[in-house]
Amino acid sequence: MGYISPLDDRYYDELRDYAAAVSERAFVKYRLRVEILYLDFIVNVLSRVGLLKPLGDEERMRLLSLSFSDNDYTLFKEMENRLGHDVKAVEYLLREKLSGVGLGNITHLAHLGLTSEDVNNLALGVLIRIAIYRYLMPELAMLLNVLMNLMEKYADLPMLGRTHGQPATPTTLGKEIAYHACRLTYWLGVTTDIKLQGKVSGATGSMASFPMISRDIDWIDELSRFVRELGFEPAIATTQILPPDSVAHLLTSTGLMSQALINLAQDLWMYNMLGYIHVRGKPIGSSTMPHKVNPVDLENAEGNLKLGSSILMEISRHIQVSRLQRDLSDSTIKRNIGLGIGHVILGVRRLNAVLSSVDVDEDAISRDLNDHWEVLSEAVQVRLRALGMADAYERALAIFRGSRMGAEDYGRALGELGVNDDTLRALSPGKYIGYARELTMNCVNHCKYVLEVVKSRVNYEVNTMKSLGFLEQ
Repeated sequence: MGYISPLDDRYYDELRDYAAAVSERAFVKYRLRVEILYLDFIVNVLSRVGLLKPLGDEERMRLLSLSFSDNDYTLFKEMENRLGHDVKAVEYLLREKLSGVGLGNITHLAHLGLTSEDVNNLALGVLIRIAIYRYLMPELAMLLNVLMNLMEKYADLPMLGRTHGQPATPTTLGKEIAYHACRLTYWLGVTTDIKLQGKVSGATGSMASFPMISRDIDWIDELSRFVRELGFEPAIATTQILPPDSVAHLLTSTGLMSQALINLAQDLWMYNMLGYIHVRGKPIGSSTMPHKVNPVDLENAEGNLKLGSSILMEISRHIQVSRLQRDLSDSTIKRNIGLGIGHVILGVRRLNAVLSSVDVDEDAISRDLNDHWEVLSEAVQVRLRALGMADAYERALAIFRGSRMGAEDYGRALGELGVNDDTLRALSPGKYIGYARELTMNCVNHCKYVLEVVKSRVNYEVNTMKSLGFLEQ
């Protein structure tokens, strides 16, 4: 098949369910469901003011039970080609389906008062919420769980620190993992705090068509209630399009979170290079060097996260501007939101695969640390200054700078400094880790709290989408 995107070919088997949820077909399905829910809403509102006979329970059940099939999508495409308008094709498809279940008497109310963007913004918001909360968030929660397990296991495993790539004050493996885990929790917190806006406000945002239906209805209140019942925050003022800021905020946050995860992938790559960890997974090596086993999952994670982030950040930047009340330059761009999130999901899955099976070489970590006793120079100068030696930094600088020390070298250095302090003489690189364990466990506790917040939001969003008929029960 002549696919363009690797998500539709090379990686399709991994993203099959996700692809079905964010495809063009899915977008049409969500738009049809919005039209159905709006029709139920408009019939209810008009019947309350005596303009329409209310639907009976069985009639309403028939309306809300309308579904979307492959045949419907084929029919939709035929209608779109004939009409030259996708949302109008959705409306006509709904009319045919209504007639098919004996509800032809309300076909004239389908799409009543709406402009296309009233349907599109809500359907796109549904697609984004499904992509984020049904597919991306569970992968991120899994990643955070894996990171927490590693943090707890290696909270007090001493490891050589490296700043500017050079040996530096020791840390622990658990604390370094905690750094990345806490970055992830920050972005999870930002994301779960964002509530997408939605709107039903007509062709230029003035709701001008609705008083033509009836002047006995508080349309601002009623339409806001409809939007809110779909799980969106009603926008106060709009043009023909929804203000893009909440969508841009969510996409930007996802893109920036991806950048933070790239940092994790690159650090893991470096630890693998140093021999601190051994990455298992696909045994892909070199076409010419038989000895090699390349960390391809880490590199694949990095590449997909970079691409996903770039797509989402570019989309969020572009949709911030629309000429006057509406232009269509954003339409094709928004259709790539699912693509961007798909690459992020793939990147996170690769990280999960690596971290779920990674081997930590504690002996290699210990050997490297014990080859660099010179990293205790900080401890020496700080301790001596605390004891009253005013020029301790300068004297330590003359002895330690540019040197590589073992245990004996460190002892001689203390002798040259005239040090007879039990604390410094008892010190070793493996003991100079400060509060690394405590800081790590603080992060573990924070991660547990954030995971509960994420779980709650995921359950809310998925259950809302199911109750409204956008997802299967």
